[in-house]
This record gives sequence, structure tokens and C-alpha cells, in this order.
Amino acid sequence: MELIEAARAGDLDSFGKLCERYYAPMVAVAYNVLRDHQLAEDAAQEAFARGLVSLRRLKEPAKFAPWLARICRNAAVDMVRNRPRQVSAEDLLRPEDCPAEESMAEIVREAIAKLPASLREVTILRYYNDCSYEQISAVLGLSKMTINGRLTRAKRKLAKDLRRYGVLGDML
Repeated sequence: MELIEAARAGDLDSFGKLCERYYAPMVAVAYNVLRDHQLAEDAAQEAFARGLVSLRRLKEPAKFAPWLARICRNAAVDMVRNRPRQVSAEDLLRPEDCPAEESMAEIVREAIAKLPASLREVTILRYYNDCSYEQISAVLGLSKMTINGRLTRAKRKLAKDLRRYGVLGDML
């Protein structure tokens, strides 16, 4: 809270520390929208820039992280709207052309991509960014119980999809 108040008062070092603290979670929030790590990093940086400009308008400093996450989500959505669709070599490969390990990873990524946005977001924060429930709660402004419920629903949906592709078999 001290860092937020100092940053609101114009202390750029404090804002820099906030950027360091929230960089990885903001990249995960943007990745949820963009599904491209480099673009997600760009969106996170854009969110910090927008946040710095708007910081004095933040009404509740205790809600800094959810406020910044909303800015980051909006920056990512803006990037989606403004980018042309590019076809990469990976888009042209058929699954049978890829090694089995890569195919399995792609199946998992596709299953995660099919999750509703709210479930996908907590899944990415928890399992791709190793965020604790406390960190996710701080970033998204959700209770730990809500996070647990969303992760439970996400795991059930993922297990169902992965069984359909024969990835899990009878493991779960």
C-alpha cells in the first residue's frame, strides 16, 4: 500500500517496484487474451504505461492489482483488434508432422484455449506462472474460494477434453 501511495504521489521508483512485482501476473492476464507470450509482454508494458498515466485516478489504492489487470486486459484486447492475422509455419503443420511430445503439448494448449475466459485466466496464472492463490486473489480481486472453484471447474473440463483426445486415458 505504501508503494502505491508513493507512486500516486509521483515517486517513479515506487512505481518501478510495482511494475516488477506485478509484471509476471500481468503477462499472464494478457496471454489469456493474446495467446502469444511476446505480445503478452508488450500488452503488460502498455498496461504499465497506461497505469502510470492514470494512477492518480485510482480511487481505491487497495485495489491496485485488479485495476491494473483490467487495464492490461483492455490493452490486450486493443492489440487483438489492431493486429493483422499472420500465418506461421506452425499453422501449416499437421499434427502427424510433429513429434508426439509436441502434439500432446498442442492438445493441452488447445484444451486450455477452449476454456471460458474466467477459467482460462486463473489456470494460466496458477499453472503457467506459478502464482499462489493469494497472488491470484490480489491480481484479479477474487476470493480464494472463487479461485478454487474456478480452478476445480477448469480441471474437470480439461480432464474431460484430454480424455476425449486419449491423452489422459484412465489416469484420472
